[in-house]
Amino acid sequence: TRMRLRLEKVRDDELRDRLINDLGDMQILIKEGLELARSLDTNEAMQTLDLDSLLDSICADASDAGQAVTYQGCGSTMVMARPQALKRCLSNLIDNAIKYGEQAQVSLQLRQNKVIVKIADKGPGIPEAFLEKVLEPFFRLESSRSRESGGTGLGLSIAQNIAQQHGSSLRLTNQQEGGLLVSLSLPLLSSPLK
Repeated sequence: TRMRLRLEKVRDDELRDRLINDLGDMQILIKEGLELARSLDTNEAMQTLDLDSLLDSICADASDAGQAVTYQGCGSTMVMARPQALKRCLSNLIDNAIKYGEQAQVSLQLRQNKVIVKIADKGPGIPEAFLEKVLEPFFRLESSRSRESGGTGLGLSIAQNIAQQHGSSLRLTNQQEGGLLVSLSLPLLSSPLK
């Protein structure tokens, strides 16, 4: 804030605008760096969580904000999770789908003793050689490096860290009809804990 106030006093308009843009980029990088550090924190207690309700809420909020999001749930689906961390993970994945794939089609499926969250988009997908590389911190595909698309290359790393804390990992695949499909599977609780 002090730097921004000082920059406002720079008399050269072009220089001031460039410096303010650089400061904005630094603030985003610091914010996402802190989010990455938080994604490694395991202090939040695990608790029983209705994953269907959480996803419904996240998708409704995104839809209310004018984003192209659909959600197909499957009723009450209880998992053990760190609620704030899992919300951050799912929000990052949905935001990525909207940002790079124009829309997010979110669904929840049950398979044996697991619940699978699937987030599909209609974007260009990711070249096969980079499907695992994009999960590494600060890695960005060359085509997404413009200021307009923003980002620091931490969103998927944050989501991957949180998934691993929950005994899972992200699986990224390109869909035959186009777009990227992100899958996250979590152990399903057979009955809610009391």
